[in-house]
Amino acid sequence: MTRTGMMNAKHARSPVIKIVAGENEVFGDEEADAPLNVFYVSKSLLLENSVYFNIILDSAPGRAVVFLPEHDYLVVADWLDLIFHDRLDFLHEDSLSFDILRKYLTFADLVGSEKLKNVVIDTMQANVAHHSIYALRDLQDNHPSLSVCFDIILECQAYIVVTEGWARFMARTGSDQEQGGWDGFIADKDNLDIVNKLLLKVDDLNKEYAQKSLICPTEREDCKWHDHANEETKAKCPRNDPTKQNSQATSVPDWSVYDGTPTTTDGYAYRDEEATRRPDISCSS
Repeated sequence: MTRTGMMNAKHARSPVIKIVAGENEVFGDEEADAPLNVFYVSKSLLLENSVYFNIILDSAPGRAVVFLPEHDYLVVADWLDLIFHDRLDFLHEDSLSFDILRKYLTFADLVGSEKLKNVVIDTMQANVAHHSIYALRDLQDNHPSLSVCFDIILECQAYIVVTEGWARFMARTGSDQEQGGWDGFIADKDNLDIVNKLLLKVDDLNKEYAQKSLICPTEREDCKWHDHANEETKAKCPRNDPTKQNSQATSVPDWSVYDGTPTTTDGYAYRDEEATRRPDISCSS
């Protein structure tokens, strides 16, 4: 991510704003005189990194204390660590439950922090291969902030279809018997919208393949899923590099991706004599 907005001499000269996460100060056992949910941050750094603080502090120029409608002070602390040090150490494979992602993405939307939101999105993207189509079922009725996670996982599933074929995709899905397998998934009318979106996404990725622009979702280095307020911030994004994107195009074997195309009636129509001879080149293996 961009290194603008980090602490520097200009921010050190700026007035300090007291931030309280929640309505009241919360004290811990180790430092009884230091509230856990209170932070002191330079005003200029907040203005540079948050739409929310721009609005709040602009409406009251002399304001020195801001109470955030966010009671999880650990989220606020992680956001400030990102601003100060340009990294978010908590984000790793084991911490990427949808509940945690929702918490951070919702907070990013609250304070208007592109930086936080896009770092979380990048981490989700890098680990998307750990999710299956069943994750889409969990996400379709979840918090709106997780819609980007749905989009990333959907594209990864469609990429598997394009690079491996429908039969192998369905075999992968069917291997999870605890979830009911592919036949059970496609027979559930509540999943019909997901199946239709998957079919449309496969069509889109086939077009990208024909144009030699298909990229493995886990390996994308562009800012396709980023949230940018305007073209100026997008232009400054270090991942916004068209030349790098073009160089990532995936080479896909020349065989029909519609072998065993699924239907919503009898599961799928098998026509897959070549399946056992196709190379496993999925990004999610």
